[in-house]
Amino acid sequence: MGIFCFLGGWGFHFFFPLGSPFLKGRPFKRWKLQKIFGLLEGGSFGVRSVWERRKGNLKICFLKVKGPVIEEDVYLLIPFPIRRKMPLILCLHGHHTSNEEVVGLSPSPFDVNFGLKLAQKGFVVLAPDIPYSKDMSQEDLVSLKLIMEAKNLTALRLSFLKALLDYFSKLPFVDPDRIGCIGWSMGGGLTLYLSAIDPRIKVAAISCYFGTFKDTFMRCRQSTDNYIPGILEVGEMPEIACLIAPRPLWLEGAEKDPEFPKEAFLKAVERLKGCYRGYEDRLHWHLIPGGHRFGGKGVEEWFERWLRTP
Repeated sequence: MGIFCFLGGWGFHFFFPLGSPFLKGRPFKRWKLQKIFGLLEGGSFGVRSVWERRKGNLKICFLKVKGPVIEEDVYLLIPFPIRRKMPLILCLHGHHTSNEEVVGLSPSPFDVNFGLKLAQKGFVVLAPDIPYSKDMSQEDLVSLKLIMEAKNLTALRLSFLKALLDYFSKLPFVDPDRIGCIGWSMGGGLTLYLSAIDPRIKVAAISCYFGTFKDTFMRCRQSTDNYIPGILEVGEMPEIACLIAPRPLWLEGAEKDPEFPKEAFLKAVERLKGCYRGYEDRLHWHLIPGGHRFGGKGVEEWFERWLRTP
């Protein structure tokens, strides 16, 4: 009996060594997160071109995309000339901003034109309009209705974003092995969750959406889309961010952000550092002066470092 216990234990240790992500519960946490979201899979997905124009070395395409549940506007920025397959970056706006601002077609009071800047660096940029985010009263009502059905709006949005990646990662000039995601505020939250559950995201950047649930949404009332039934069963926000590790993650907070206070941001970063032990160069964080806005310090260099081919 002893020899069988020894062999069984040796075999378990061989396949799942002590200290491995398996024993830390990461696969279970990812499965649990996916179960909470209950993401929609498959279904028809159509893309229709509305207009195209050139701006410098960029081709800007305005598209209508229609999935099983959602129809939205999307901007696709393609750098020219195309010499080989290029990395794709999914760029996500926040509340009170738009994908037009992200791609630089309209001015942004929150400085969120990171999509345009990344496209000018040679990345293919995909900037969708986030469903139900333009009208906060409509978003609130949709969120509450979904919660009554044991669903949540974030899951609906994530299903939409995953469907976008399914389609646009197969374009002939896109390298499906070099996909990044960046978001500010609401878009940062979607970047957090999408990167945690979708390994196609090789590099992530989150601005003004990081802290702990306890010190953000549970401290004061925020937009209803932030409230995800059962999310604490998976863990706090830094534990969810751990599911991104050891993939490169860039984090930005603000000194005077009322929604994601500096203290909550720093506390969460400290908890996250343990997940990047041995990969410290893949975790970057910093604080910007002022309040809830996009700073972008070093983010273009971050994507160039990790998504460019050697």
